[in-house]
Amino acid sequence: MRSSKLIAATLALVVSGVSVEAFALNVRKEMKKQDCFKCHAISREKDGPSIKDIAAKYKDEENPFEALRTHLTSSPEIEVDGKKEKHKQFEADSEEDLKEVIDWILSN
Repeated sequence: MRSSKLIAATLALVVSGVSVEAFALNVRKEMKKQDCFKCHAISREKDGPSIKDIAAKYKDEENPFEALRTHLTSSPEIEVDGKKEKHKQFEADSEEDLKEVIDWILSN
């Protein structure tokens, strides 16, 4: 009886680990498709702040999810190399794709 519980627990961990990896892979694919990594890297600055810095910035907001959602979907004016330009609008195939990307960014 005890070994069957151990096997079930191990299988649950393996399945959940795979789904977490698949989730992150899907999010990265979506961000690559949206060209996010042209200006942003996960842990270092490029033309834009790192994903980790973005997460830290938005975690201080009253509603971090909605604040980041607004930023991604409204083409706000940003400054790059001293010049002002519009941030590219995130155009996900579905609301769920956008939600997953925002959740992933905020989890960093």
